[in-house]
Amino acid sequence: MITVFCVCTGDKYNTGYVYALKEAVSKYLTIPHSFICITEHNLEGINTVKPIINYAGWWSKLNLFAPGMATGKSIYLDLDVVITKNINYLVDYTDKFSAPANWAQSGHGGIQSSVMCWPGHWHLPFVKFDYEKDSKRLWGDQEFLWELLGDDWQKIPNVGSYKYHCRENIPDWLNIMCFHGLPNPDEVKDEWILPFTQILHNLINLNTHNGSKKGLKSMESA
Repeated sequence: MITVFCVCTGDKYNTGYVYALKEAVSKYLTIPHSFICITEHNLEGINTVKPIINYAGWWSKLNLFAPGMATGKSIYLDLDVVITKNINYLVDYTDKFSAPANWAQSGHGGIQSSVMCWPGHWHLPFVKFDYEKDSKRLWGDQEFLWELLGDDWQKIPNVGSYKYHCRENIPDWLNIMCFHGLPNPDEVKDEWILPFTQILHNLINLNTHNGSKKGLKSMESA
């Protein structure tokens, strides 16, 4: 069975993002799968596992590759991606590490780690990472992965950027829209994106008004 992972550590994201992503994956990944969130939070209705090492910020994603974390074909999605079409095709990229090519010419490497696929037995990033050294000399996990792999990885298609590709509509070729920096998906009010983000908006409103982490039952009634 495929395992879909997300990571929610610290307080950067409202936990409504986890529930909204789980709902989107359930809708657009139509093959048997499980959904796991790496987090220190207690999220009702979500299968969670604590990070092996509680790295700060985006470095926490390297827990995905810790021995014993992923045990089979695995898919990772950032909390702030917006899925717009079926994503069954990602399974075809789980035989080796795969990710979209980085569309930004920022000098931080060619890998975009908002979406990643890999076989569960691949632990190289976790084993090689030295937080004290690498977090100081490198910009982020994407640059670390790029330095580690060079060009030895598969490129995942049909993944794009809201900033670079989707400011007015969703291109026909796009299945997954990534957000980086600002705005966040819940801050975009354009009508063309709302069918894909309405559940997220509803969940954030519920969490904000009630001061609690709502589960899927709350989402379904939102």
